[in-house]
Amino acid sequence: MTFLTLPPQDRSPQWIAQLTAVWEASVRATHHFLDEAAIQAIAPEVPQALRQVPYLTVAVTEAGAPAGFLGVAGHTLEMLFLAPEHLGTGLGAQLFHRGMADCYIAQITVNEQNQRALDFYLRRSYKVHHRTPTDQQGRPYPLLYLTLSCY
Repeated sequence: MTFLTLPPQDRSPQWIAQLTAVWEASVRATHHFLDEAAIQAIAPEVPQALRQVPYLTVAVTEAGAPAGFLGVAGHTLEMLFLAPEHLGTGLGAQLFHRGMADCYIAQITVNEQNQRALDFYLRRSYKVHHRTPTDQQGRPYPLLYLTLSCY
């Protein structure tokens, strides 16, 4: 696996399309609380988020396909998605470690219903500091806001 950090100017339409496909496959495999209509409603927002996030690291297979990606703005994790075949392989931890080393991830927002992701962050010493009943766009998906706990 190769890791590429892509500055915004290097995020070609091809990269954005490939990463959007990884996002969709990952969401379908892990976000069981979203129905088809919700996925279709959220999907158009993903390419813009991928273009705008300041720090974007992509894990690329030997065949040249993206296996997962992590995006950070400031010290906040904005996105971490893996292709379903890479879930549970340690790739998420590798991406997270790279993001932490480069950006010091102090804050994370995670869907409350995404227990797998929540457990991943809790194992890394993050603690929930507050909850909202909706996501940032006002959709009915509660969010948990986590901060790094040093104790």
